[in-house]
Amino acid sequence: MARTLTLRNVPENVVRALRERAKRNQRSMQAELLAIVEEAAVDRRSLEEQLAACRSVMSRPMETAEIDECIVEGRP
Repeated sequence: MARTLTLRNVPENVVRALRERAKRNQRSMQAELLAIVEEAAVDRRSLEEQLAACRSVMSRPMETAEIDECIVEGRP
């Protein structure tokens, strides 16, 4: 279920910078803010632990094409 968040008292220079960033990325302000929040919400420690666990059971490093294939197929 999606939620609505409200951010108050945002300085005008921050709003301008966000507007410019959204324009550069060809997104609406809403889409840009959501992208920023999603990126900030990623649990980097968990990702690092998952990568370490994967590396420990791999017989060899994966090539970029293999990684891309896993991503497309939704495989870990």
